[in-house]
Parts: sequence; structure tokens; C-alpha cells
Amino acid sequence: MGSKTGKTKRPNEAAQYVPERRTIQVLEVLKKISDEDHPVTQAKLLEAMRDTGEATTENAATLSATVDQILRQINPAVYWEEDGESNDAEYRIKYKGYDDPVQNPIDLKEEIAELKRERRRKDSDVPSINRRLGALGKAPSVTGLRYIHDFSNSEMDQLIQLIAFSNAITQEDKENLIRKILRTASGYYTTPFYDAKRKKLKFHPKGIFAKTYVMPGQDERKAKISLGQNLSTIQQAISDGVQIRFAFCEYTADKTLIARKQGNKDREYRISPYYIVVYHDRYYLIGNVPGKKGLSPYRIDLMADIKVRTDPSGKPVKREPMSKFPELQSTSGQWDPVRYMSEHLYMGYEEPKAIRLKIPQDQYTVLYDWFGDHFRKLHVPCEDGFDCVEVKAPPGMMVHWALQYAGIVEVMDEEVREMIRAEIKRLEVRYE
Repeated sequence: MGSKTGKTKRPNEAAQYVPERRTIQVLEVLKKISDEDHPVTQAKLLEAMRDTGEATTENAATLSATVDQILRQINPAVYWEEDGESNDAEYRIKYKGYDDPVQNPIDLKEEIAELKRERRRKDSDVPSINRRLGALGKAPSVTGLRYIHDFSNSEMDQLIQLIAFSNAITQEDKENLIRKILRTASGYYTTPFYDAKRKKLKFHPKGIFAKTYVMPGQDERKAKISLGQNLSTIQQAISDGVQIRFAFCEYTADKTLIARKQGNKDREYRISPYYIVVYHDRYYLIGNVPGKKGLSPYRIDLMADIKVRTDPSGKPVKREPMSKFPELQSTSGQWDPVRYMSEHLYMGYEEPKAIRLKIPQDQYTVLYDWFGDHFRKLHVPCEDGFDCVEVKAPPGMMVHWALQYAGIVEVMDEEVREMIRAEIKRLEVRYE
């Protein structure tokens, strides 16, 4: 309809906005005041909405109509599918009788409303309709409303704990992530990491340290190495099946990190990446240097300036196929990262070999700490109170491990025993 000026009148935008705004407000308030264990009535919902200061004109009738409309739109159309399976997991808001195919209040209200509309039509069978309406009775009220949150309370606990104790996330990111997760929960959720009354995190991020933690004011090179960003970049390269290049760093006497040099320039490492493993609280990339045999581990917290390697035309260079490396193959068709770590003590580069050990029968925890369940008990005569076992490990690294646990284990293989004796002699000279 045009005005005297010939311009088209704009509709009442404020009036159109009210229903949408009311719907959003209902959902936000319901999310805060209810959960699976704390259902609410519509009266309680209305009270909570008025407490926000925005629903002063809201009344029970308009709220009821809004709730009905939300439930129709946000939940599945039917609870039971034709194959007899339920849609229970798809319900975002549950209510009393939501799973009753006969006495579902939303369905009953809809049926009653449709019968009343039919009764107003010409030539309708009014007596029959009235009998049906009488049998149905008064339109039921929807009550017992409860918002189904993204995460259960136990899942919330797990997520917050993982973030709080992660060594790949900065203090600031920990706080932001936990606050965002908490915003998805109801007001009933509690966690030892958050004070709901003071609206403050209770855990102290600086009190949860990792070896990779960067203190304010530490050297610029270390501050530039973000373990979390490194992990993300490497994982993307693994997913894309491309090579990466990076600078590999090491500590100096003045406690700073510098890149290893090749002449006067930072040495560039080129790797085909395959897996990321966590070995004794350190993250390692398992990869191959193109043109060389075998795999090598690289500490990710010492890698800097990681980039995807490209050819002269700017296209990413594909990594070497995994089929080239027997270490990545197994009878099950899947790589066993636990076995790889158990066979590469201290993430050394040396080729692992089968090595026999003698260990007290009450000290198997030491083996599990380093080899997992990748050891074999040998059924051979052994000293009373001891067992003979076989592990697979690099001989050179086994020397250091055997000296570390000299009071517990004894290496039986003569080759490694000779290496241990030679190392002890060097230590005798050093500490004479």
C-alpha cells in the first residue's frame, strides 16, 4: 500500500521482531534454569524471564503459545519412527509426556485446536465433534520443561579438566575456552574449576605448569614456538599428505632457544610427516627424511617456523607413501604407536633389537612404564624371585636405561652388557 508521497510503507519492524526475540529469550532462559535433572514449569519459566527485565509485558497465554511453537519446530515431528526406533536423542527440549504417543500434550492440544476449527466450518458434524472434544477434555498444559544441553555434566568435567591440565594451550586460551564451555551449561552445573557466585575461574592457570610453559619475558624464539599451533599445523599436513619444512631448535647456556645452523643460516629440515605421539609428556612427530630409509622422531616443542613444503610452481610437495616403511605396517593393517614408542627408548634413532632382561617379580611396573605390554616373559630358568623377560629396544639407549634402573634390572645380553661395562669404566674415570 503506497503513501501520499508514492513511497511504499515499511511494515512495523518492532512488531515483527517481538516473536523472534521472545523465542530467543525463552531458549536462553530455559537453557540456564533447567537441565536433564531439573525440569521447570511454565510459571517458573515466566518468572525467570521477568527477572531478566525484558519480559515485563509477557503473560502466561503468550508464553504458552511461544513454548508450543518452539517445541514443534525444535523437536522431531514424531517420537517413534516407522521402524520402531525412537528419536529420543534428537530432542532439544523435553517435557512431561514428550515420549507418550497417545497422551503427548503437544499432539493433544493440536488435535483439540483442529477440532475446534473444524466445528466452525459449514456443514460440520458438530455433535460428533463435541463428543470427541468432550472425550479429550481440556487442552493440557505443557510442563516439566528441561533443556537438553550439548554436554552432560560428566562430559563437561572431562572437557574442563583436559583444558586445565593441557600443556599445549596458553593461560589466556585456557580461561577463554573454559568460560565458553561453561556458557553451554545450566546454572545448576558446578565444577571445582569455577566459582559460580563470584563468576571467576577457581583454578589458577599459572599453577598448572608443563615443561613447555613460557614465562613472561622469556626469550623471543621460545615465545614464538607455540606447541598448540605446531600440533595444528603438523596435523593438517598429515591429513593433507604433504611434506613440511621447519627449523629445529636447541637450548644454549643462556637458557635460550636457537635454531641449528647450516653455515651462517638456519638449517632447514624437510620431513614427510606420518604420526604424532606423546612420549613421557613430550609431543613427537614421527616422519621420514625424503631420500633416506626409516623413520625419525622430532620433538614438536623444539620446532619453529613450520611450513608446508612447495615445489617451484608453488604446489605442495606430496609426502613419501607410507607403504615404503615396514615400521608403519602391521598384521592388523594399522600402525601400533605404543609398540613404536616402546621400541624406541628416549625416542632414539638407533635400530631396536631384542634384548633379554632379569627383573624382580614385584617390579613389573617399571616395564609397563617404558614398554607398555610389549615385552615377553621367557620360560627359562631364572634366579629365585626374578623373571627373565625380552624387550625390543635400541642397544645404545638400553645402556642408559639399564644404568637408570641399575638397582632393579640386569641386562642379560652379552653385547649390551659389554657396552654397559665400557660406560661404567668411563664413569669411573670421570668421577675418580
